[in-house]
Amino acid sequence: MRAAILAVVLLTSVAHADSVDPQTQAKADALFEKGQAMYLSDQFQGAIELFKQAYALVRDPVYLFNVAQSYRKVADCENAYDYYTQYLQAAPKAENKAKVQQWLRELEPCVEQHKRDHEAAQRAEQLERERKEDDARREQLRGIQPPPPVPVETEVDSGGAYRTMGAIGIAVGAIGVGLGGYYSVQGASARDDLKQLCAMGCVWTDPKVHALDSDGQTDNTRAKIGYIGGGIAVVAGVALYMFGRMRVEHVVVSPTVGGAAVTAQLRF
Repeated sequence: MRAAILAVVLLTSVAHADSVDPQTQAKADALFEKGQAMYLSDQFQGAIELFKQAYALVRDPVYLFNVAQSYRKVADCENAYDYYTQYLQAAPKAENKAKVQQWLRELEPCVEQHKRDHEAAQRAEQLERERKEDDARREQLRGIQPPPPVPVETEVDSGGAYRTMGAIGIAVGAIGVGLGGYYSVQGASARDDLKQLCAMGCVWTDPKVHALDSDGQTDNTRAKIGYIGGGIAVVAGVALYMFGRMRVEHVVVSPTVGGAAVTAQLRF
């Protein structure tokens, strides 16, 4: 194979030798010889560069062929296919045309696969760019638009004093009712003692009878005062306490454009 490549190169170079400046041709030949030496020693990447430099000096299709051969050796199917194609375009009547066409057919599946991979990579890059652009737009919108206002809830208690007075009134009233019950029992006891004493008849001018009667009346009076006063105090205390509870408000302040909305709700 290497001998065949060299033969093609020599034939093509001879065909183009008369139409190129001898000094330029000499430089191209020197580059080719170095490239050929690297090719034969399997240093294909170095050979590729030297063959390309030679082709830049002398537009000899043989250099394209050798570049293609070197790319095929390093399994770069896309570049090999491209340079084989350029070679056949530059030398459509090349003696090795059939062989080159065979290599092109063999390289086509690899080239197509690489093409699909490139297209998939490009689509992925495009989607990633679009995602980043969308994220940037959303960040910009978040920076421009203020966050939604957050309602502030608070509790306003202006009935604490009323509830305190109400609790005191209830306590005082409970004590009054308790005293009323106590004196009511004492009055009933004095009445029972007086009944027993006067069961067989009694003299109302008797100091003992008079004292029992007087104590019973006093206890009854005190009982009435306790019941009435305690009841009034309890009722007043409950009224004050409930009024104090009505003075507790649940206030919500909701910021709006140009001001704020305030709502209040009583708590019981």
